[in-house]
Amino acid sequence: MSFDVMFKQAGDLYLDGAYTQAEKIYRQLLAFTPENADVLNMLGLIAQAKGEHAQAASFFYSALKKALNPLPVLFSLAVSLTALEKFASAAQLYQKILTQKPDLKEAYNNLGGIYEKTGNKKKALECYQKAIDIDSTYLEALVGIALLQKDKQALEELAAHFDQAALPLYYLALAEFDAQNNQKALTYVLKADALDETFEIKNLKAQIYLRLSKYEEAKEAFYQALKLNEKSVDALVNLGIIEKQEHFFKQALSINPDSFEAHISYADFLYADKRTLEALEEYRKAVLLAPDDLALSNNLALILKDLGDYKGALDLFLNAFLKNKDNDAVAVNMAETLVLLHQTEPEAALEVAKLWQTNAPNNLFANRTLASFKQKPTGDDETYAKVLFDSFAQIYDTRMSEIKYDIFKKIKDLKISFDGAVLDLGCGTGLAAQNLKTPKSVWTGVDISSKMLEIARKKDLYQNLYEQDIVDFLTSNHIKSDIVLLLDVLEYTKEFEKIFALCFPAKLILSFEKAPLDAKTFRLSPQGRYQHNPQYIAQILKNAGYQTIKQHPLVLRKENGKDAQGFLFVCS
Repeated sequence: MSFDVMFKQAGDLYLDGAYTQAEKIYRQLLAFTPENADVLNMLGLIAQAKGEHAQAASFFYSALKKALNPLPVLFSLAVSLTALEKFASAAQLYQKILTQKPDLKEAYNNLGGIYEKTGNKKKALECYQKAIDIDSTYLEALVGIALLQKDKQALEELAAHFDQAALPLYYLALAEFDAQNNQKALTYVLKADALDETFEIKNLKAQIYLRLSKYEEAKEAFYQALKLNEKSVDALVNLGIIEKQEHFFKQALSINPDSFEAHISYADFLYADKRTLEALEEYRKAVLLAPDDLALSNNLALILKDLGDYKGALDLFLNAFLKNKDNDAVAVNMAETLVLLHQTEPEAALEVAKLWQTNAPNNLFANRTLASFKQKPTGDDETYAKVLFDSFAQIYDTRMSEIKYDIFKKIKDLKISFDGAVLDLGCGTGLAAQNLKTPKSVWTGVDISSKMLEIARKKDLYQNLYEQDIVDFLTSNHIKSDIVLLLDVLEYTKEFEKIFALCFPAKLILSFEKAPLDAKTFRLSPQGRYQHNPQYIAQILKNAGYQTIKQHPLVLRKENGKDAQGFLFVCS
């Protein structure tokens, strides 16, 4: 087969987007004519299309040595140098091109983009305007000016005028995405996608779907984006997260070993897969790339916590917390780790708790942890419970399974009938209704955590759900109930006397954690929960009017490998 035939065949494959097949033929041709400028240029264009700009630039430099018409090669080289953030070199090339071809609007437009990236907005505007002076309908430059001036209305007008162009629609979608207007962003990007299938549009569409929690749609869009750019680290990492497949993370890191997002996402995957030591190694690699990242400090601390290095974990948690004192997730993690340290080194834990509280005197978790270690109840029960359970809501059901929370089995073993009206106080994510509801029961749920109630609502098990403090609800709502559930509520409130009195005469089923023998009433445990003397609780129930109180000791949960002893009371 002749050189010309093979060259044309490779060109046709390139135009069809079959870059790998085209590259194979061009490399065969290069073996026979190693200095052929046309072949070198095409190999550069293929590398550029694949996002391999360093390799592309190398081919273009080689092509320039023999090119009869160097301007197109110079232009392509400038594009790749821009992608490699070699802005000064790229700008010099565009200026050189414009001295020879001063009517090349694309060169002015791209030079404007470089000036914009390097912060010279005045020069950028001049370049965009020169491109428009050459062609008043040149959409790329018109969009460039609208973006430079942050003129959304101008973008909308361009989208209306150029109704078959995807570019203004893409940037409108991007603007709405950045502004968290996700539905509007989706509307724009779908219109853009219908007009032009580019990697940028597909990738943005996927990101929008991801934010809207439409994971199947996001997955499909990321796959589509990957077909258009097989070297996209972003698409690979997101597919790894969605598909929970390790090979995506490895492929992303083979393309860019210095990708922070790839390292930290892979580490998160390994940690969730309980491959703790491997996760630790990936987190450490990420730390070298972003030593001040708050989320990374938190995640690395979680690994150290799992490995039993509580002091090392607390150093990282405190570092992350001090960078953002409003981050409840970090505060919860720190409180949990302090509790673990307190079991073996109570004095050391107390000193760290004091340091934390000194640095954050208004933080609920810092105050609660220090009060727990000193066994001095605080007055912030309601707010503490709300913030705590809001932060735990997404993992609450999983966590309850992990700690062997088995109270519902105990209730079922007692063969208690739940037919009738059931009032579930502190209903959380709806686990009680999920386990105990019968076809003849009607359930009402009350909880102080809006996040927990969101999950309970999705289960569609309750006739009504109320976001309210229990005492406030019982005082203001006179709902007649046959059974009232009060499971794992007494651990977070001191107002149980009022609650018992307001529940009577309905049948009351409650659980609580048992206090040590030396606690005559109740105490605040180092874990931040109230523990109660069963005789004391029984007396308060009798004072409220309950005469029959059946007491059932049980293990409430596993806590750090130990049984948390408690009671289930059935009162009528």
